[in-house]
Amino acid sequence: MKKNYCNILRLTLLFCIGFVFQLQAQTEKSLLWKISGNGLEKDSYVFGTIHMICPDQFLMNEEIKGAFTGTEQLVLELDMDDPELQQKMQAVSINSGMKNIQGEMKEEQSKALDQFLTQNYGAGLAQMGILKPFVLTSMVLMKQLPCDQMESYEFFFTQMAQQQGKEILGLEDVAFQVGIFDQIPLNIQLEELGKMVTTDESMKEFQTTVEAYVAQDLDKLYQTISDNPMTGNFSEILLDQRNENWIPVMKKQMEEKSTFFAVGSGHLAGQKGVLNLLKEAGYTLSPVN
Repeated sequence: MKKNYCNILRLTLLFCIGFVFQLQAQTEKSLLWKISGNGLEKDSYVFGTIHMICPDQFLMNEEIKGAFTGTEQLVLELDMDDPELQQKMQAVSINSGMKNIQGEMKEEQSKALDQFLTQNYGAGLAQMGILKPFVLTSMVLMKQLPCDQMESYEFFFTQMAQQQGKEILGLEDVAFQVGIFDQIPLNIQLEELGKMVTTDESMKEFQTTVEAYVAQDLDKLYQTISDNPMTGNFSEILLDQRNENWIPVMKKQMEEKSTFFAVGSGHLAGQKGVLNLLKEAGYTLSPVN
């Protein structure tokens, strides 16, 4: 249970932040993009991930593996092989002052969440309620997936990098990502969490998102996610500011070594997306199909 809990925490931030998309119409259907030009001696790549997916929908082909193998280092949103990552995530997953969110939720949603957690994790809100909403959101989703096991691109690439002896780096740290959620009102986070266990809206949206991801259809991803309240009200802090912060970091990393970047697909497209920002910085972006 401890190992499973740690894996949940590792994916929690990645999923919750990566789940919000702000995409504009794209003509190219590709999750893998080559970065070249602007003085780079070797090509780098950026790949758009989805942080939770069933094994039969896990996209992996020779083009992706070849691009990965041809680079010298892996950069994820978080440094997944940081030996202190587990400890750091556990430390930030608890509400301030061990506050339990059970009394903050609508009664119907609180009861439904308590029942869900008890049935799936063996402990209800009396115990689990001290976890931050984004942690609980991730835990709920993982049990709602239509498969017993799930795949993670972050874990997959981390294992490949370790096998190939490549350095693994992160664009952000855990404390920064948690700080993003601290800027979103608690009532909004709890409302979204409550809907997950009282309606099928979130699961339908996620299933449609997965279908669009597998099709590498950024247009459909935009249509699916654009009405999400988090997108409209908090996209600037969830995506835009972070994308802008990443560009100078990516530039430095690519100049030092050819790099394989793997970040949530929601960060790729749009006027303030990573692809466009890299183009504005002088790089050539080419889809790899």
